[in-house]
Amino acid sequence: MENLDDNFFGSNISELSIRFETMLKKGQALFYEVDDLEELLEHYMMNQQLELAARVIETAKEQYPYNKQLSIKEAELLSLTDKTTEALALLDDVENLEGFNPDFHMTKASILSQCGNYQNAIESLNRALECAVDEHEVIYMNLAMEHLNMEDYGQAIKLLKKCVQLNYENEDALYELAYCFELSKRYDDAVDMFTRVIDQAPYNAHAWFNLGTSYQAIEDFDKALVAFDYAIVIDESFQAAYFNKAGALVRLNRYAEAIELYKRSLSFEILDSLIYFYIGDCYDNLDDHRNALVYFEKALKKDDCMAEAWVGASSSLDMLNRELEALIYAKKAIELEPENGDYWCFLAGLQAKYDLPDDAVVSFEKAIDEGYLLEDVWEDFAQLALTIKNAELSESVIVRGLEIHPDNKLLQVYQSIALYRSNNEDEAFETLAQVLVQDPALIEEFILFYPKGMERQEIQYLIESMK
Repeated sequence: MENLDDNFFGSNISELSIRFETMLKKGQALFYEVDDLEELLEHYMMNQQLELAARVIETAKEQYPYNKQLSIKEAELLSLTDKTTEALALLDDVENLEGFNPDFHMTKASILSQCGNYQNAIESLNRALECAVDEHEVIYMNLAMEHLNMEDYGQAIKLLKKCVQLNYENEDALYELAYCFELSKRYDDAVDMFTRVIDQAPYNAHAWFNLGTSYQAIEDFDKALVAFDYAIVIDESFQAAYFNKAGALVRLNRYAEAIELYKRSLSFEILDSLIYFYIGDCYDNLDDHRNALVYFEKALKKDDCMAEAWVGASSSLDMLNRELEALIYAKKAIELEPENGDYWCFLAGLQAKYDLPDDAVVSFEKAIDEGYLLEDVWEDFAQLALTIKNAELSESVIVRGLEIHPDNKLLQVYQSIALYRSNNEDEAFETLAQVLVQDPALIEEFILFYPKGMERQEIQYLIESMK
């Protein structure tokens, strides 16, 4: 069978490797051209056959003891076995002879970077740039990666732009550019850059794709759709373009169209479980809970450790009135991610709905313990406490909630109810009046959880005064 890197080296590498390995087995001593030894080294290092690579070095030293170019390859091999100190020492020994060679400086930079010495790696790459004839694109790319390692995104972007200007088809540079723009939140600059690339290379599907993701980042989903469409027209097998276009459609609430695109993405057999989940989520948004459940289950068949799919299926089961199964699925999600406060809050909501108040209280507290402190958890928890008429719990939940969200009007209404129930009538009325002045519609929430309030004369007067 043809080796994986035959296309890179040419079919000759198969013959060379067979000849070399046969020589080793038979204990022969055959002569090799320097270029052949370099090809063998690249072949074995690329395929992580490091022992064979070391034998090539031995042969090279025997046959070409004064060839320092091979010392550069030996240093590279040493670095692959984490012998970076020896590798750098070897390079130091040959620097006087090989200091003009950009490969020398690029290899040294790679090893320095491996050691986390990014600044010195940058210095070596700059020296490579000074003596390079036609390797500027690769050197700019490597320089950009070192600046990225140092989180210097601005300089990385400048270098990647140089890369792209030398070769508009450099996919790696395009994607690294998009990554740097994202990390530095320079989304408008990203749109401008990829637009300019497209002006020079209008049939570059990857440039169109990155333009689409840049528009997504600034939430211009209509323009993102156009960019993804161009990417797909140029390359019909561009799976990521279908996937991201579907995501843009979801953000535009065009769920049926998104489902069709996600289904088309399935033909590429990549990210199956995630795509099934997204299809289920689209059906859920269309209130088609049966089909939503079908696709959440498909996701779980592909990956039964996908906690969000267990939650999605639980939600669908709840909407289909399959209460016991909904609880089981929600608990399975929590088994997988016990520190996910959102899932605890979801389970608490189910338990409250299914008249399991004690269990719901435990789950709400777990959600809070795990750091889920958004307004909805306090509102739902307060509603539960008021419903079961637990005065102590009501006060505790409302006070804690208002400490974090002091301007939450709903919690202030619930506080008024709790105060009325504990006979703190003046404070209760004052709290309610302050809320209703700002949002009169909240009287309905007050009456829902405290219908006796309508019997109170001061509340009747308050309602009349707001008409």
